[in-house]
Amino acid sequence: MRSEFQQRLEDGLQRRIALAMLFAVFACDPISAQDAKVRASVSSEDPIWVGQQVTLVVELLAPGYFASVVNFDLPDPQGVLLMPPADHPVVGNEDSDGVTYTVQRYEVRAWPMRAGAQTIPALTARFSFKRNPLDTDVIVASLTTSPVAFTVALPPGAERLGTVISARGLEIEENWKPEPGAAAVRAGAAFTRTVTISAPGVPGMLLPPLPVGDIDGLGIYAKPQLLDSDERGTLTGIRRDVVTYVCKATGEFTIPAVQFAWFDLDTMQLRTEQLPARTLNVIANPAMASASASSRPWTRFWLAGIAALLMVFKSAGARRLLVRLVAPFRPVHLQPLNPP
Repeated sequence: MRSEFQQRLEDGLQRRIALAMLFAVFACDPISAQDAKVRASVSSEDPIWVGQQVTLVVELLAPGYFASVVNFDLPDPQGVLLMPPADHPVVGNEDSDGVTYTVQRYEVRAWPMRAGAQTIPALTARFSFKRNPLDTDVIVASLTTSPVAFTVALPPGAERLGTVISARGLEIEENWKPEPGAAAVRAGAAFTRTVTISAPGVPGMLLPPLPVGDIDGLGIYAKPQLLDSDERGTLTGIRRDVVTYVCKATGEFTIPAVQFAWFDLDTMQLRTEQLPARTLNVIANPAMASASASSRPWTRFWLAGIAALLMVFKSAGARRLLVRLVAPFRPVHLQPLNPP
């Protein structure tokens, strides 16, 4: 008969063999041994021009199934504007080394605003996934991309421009209500000017504002608006400047011409759009003159009353009377609760 010691030794050996076999099963399971992955690359044609949209493609690979939405932490690099990706990625599958990955493809849009070597720093994507659809355990992943470097060129002829936009199909539209003409207008008249700039692939915040400035004799009130639209992954930037000019004085006033320069990616040429100058000939307004004259008697009345009061309070008796009148309103100083 076997001793008790031999029996325990055999039981321990069997347990070790079972654990080794279980470990081998998990080690041979490729899905349980794989982690989520991330890839990032710039998908844009060369050369890349200043102010042109650049697309950073970010692909997230989960060995199984995504169990949550993806949250991105975007950096704020100098010289490059980044825009968060759309909420609906392109979804697909990919097989690698016997493992099936679910792939979500996102596009992060970027606009380099200066020439030379530029870099989109590393960005972080946070999500969770399951290795199998019926798993109760959810795996949390936080993946960081590698920095992506690229070179940006300055459009020819734009050396002296402070800011340049590279786009296709940029349009500028100007409307006046009423339209300024050669006829004279009376003081108090107002003109509303609306300038709308639109361009596919450029956010409205990068489109140039309408220079307003100051003109003596005119009241100028500006109201900028950003009206971007993003349909099916295509961004169209729209900037609208509404400026109201109010004629406050008489005379001839010139609203100067405005020039906008931009680089056309279709023709590879620098283009200039010009808004013509406008002249306003303002004459006196009888209605405003009569209103001003009607208010003068009241002004003289109030000035005379103030002068009379000053003369009255010059005397000593009037000053004593004033002291009595204000005495009830003087502050009362109470004794402290805890005197020293």
